[in-house]
Order: sequence, then C-alpha cells, then structure tokens
Amino acid sequence: MAIPGFWSALTASHARARRLIHGAAACVLIAGCSASAVNPDAVTTVAAEPGRAVVIGWGAAVGENLRSALTPAQDTHVTLLAVSQAGSQKISSRENVARLDPGEYDLTIACGIYVGYRYFTDDTVIHATLGAGRVYRLRAQPQGRRCQPFLEDATGGG
Repeated sequence: MAIPGFWSALTASHARARRLIHGAAACVLIAGCSASAVNPDAVTTVAAEPGRAVVIGWGAAVGENLRSALTPAQDTHVTLLAVSQAGSQKISSRENVARLDPGEYDLTIACGIYVGYRYFTDDTVIHATLGAGRVYRLRAQPQGRRCQPFLEDATGGG
C-alpha cells in the first residue's frame, strides 16, 4: 500500500539534496581558485580617458567578494574599497571603476575591513579634486574598525 505524498516528498528531498551538493561543489571550486587574498593593484587596469577622471576601486565585484569571504586572515586588512557616491551621483554598488567629469567632489567611499575574523563596513566621505584624463586608485589605511581612504594618482606617464 502506497503512502499518500510519499513519492512527492522523496522527490522534493532529493532535489534539495542535489541543490545542496551543487552549492557545496561551487564553493569548493571557488575556494580552490581563490588561494590568495585580493590584490588591489592587480584588480583593474583602466586607461586614462580624455575629458574624464577615472577612479579605480577594488573588492566590489562578486568574485572578489567571494574570494575575500573565503580567505579571511587573522590580521586587519581592507577587502573592499569603492566609490559609492560622487556628490549627489550614486555609483553602482558592484562597480570597481567610477568615471566622472573633472571637478571637485565629495566622494563617499565604501570600505569593507576584516579585523581578525570579524567583518566591518565603513562609509567615509573624502573631498577630492579630479582632473581630466587622470586615473586615480583608491587606497586606505585601516584604523581599528574604520578606514582612512585616500586617492593616489596612477596616471601612466605622469
């Protein structure tokens, strides 16, 4: 005698188990590919654009987020540094590169920082004068749970 709903419950249970196994396999694959921490200098290289200023952040891409989450170290280190707002202009939350008109801005910098194995976020506003045809890289000095972001001119050739 068949138990009502038995086969549908068994099939649903197997589907959940398959999803769990596939998810675990994906995590193992990503962890295997991400043996090193995010290197802000190797993340993105962008050429200068005539008439625009380019600000390069790092850690906002999905792969970078996964890598930093899977490889936390016991020390204090920054794993996310990106422009989230320039003046009143919002920048996409998953962008590592902000392309802006030259001028003065109050840049809101989103920072993710590990202190030991604990993760903290910190949004800081910095004032910056951005020049046309210039490329800037975001940098930060971690201070406890907070970041002290700053811009470094990385324009090639001067």
